[in-house]
Amino acid sequence: MNLFFRFLRVFLPAFFSKVKTGLLDLHIVRSAVWLGDQDPMGHMTNSRYSSFTDLGTMNFMGRTGALKAYRKRGWATIIQYESFHYIRMLKYPQKFEVHTRLAGWEDVYICFEHTFISRGTVCATSRMVARLYGRKRAKVTAAEAMEALGLYLESPPLHPAFLRTIEDLKARDA
Repeated sequence: MNLFFRFLRVFLPAFFSKVKTGLLDLHIVRSAVWLGDQDPMGHMTNSRYSSFTDLGTMNFMGRTGALKAYRKRGWATIIQYESFHYIRMLKYPQKFEVHTRLAGWEDVYICFEHTFISRGTVCATSRMVARLYGRKRAKVTAAEAMEALGLYLESPPLHPAFLRTIEDLKARDA
């Protein structure tokens, strides 16, 4: 991750917080575009968006207690798929927020939505599909992941784009 200081600023409070948030709550990371975040065209480079979705996911996992529960079991999160839709440019020194929410889950796949917002306007969105692996690359189901958190929830309905992606990923794994 190339946002080390921002990672520490976001992750440490999330990981060590005594107050845990709900799995389906909206999780927000606030930041600004720094000079080093720009590409030669003068706006935030595409790779930074991906790094910020990683920050959003780590914030989510720390604040919900998922990271502690999963690491205790030797599970690791692997991003299987991520797509972006860029709507408006973010430029230095523009402030923005990354809104992260768990969109739902199916089988071994866990789906996240990230929304980049600046001045009340959506600048970019991301759809991310992840999965958990145990020791020796054993697949961890979403039901096992929920059980590890002491939760027994039904997934919210997934957007058709997530369902298509999951079908594609299942076909590749077959």
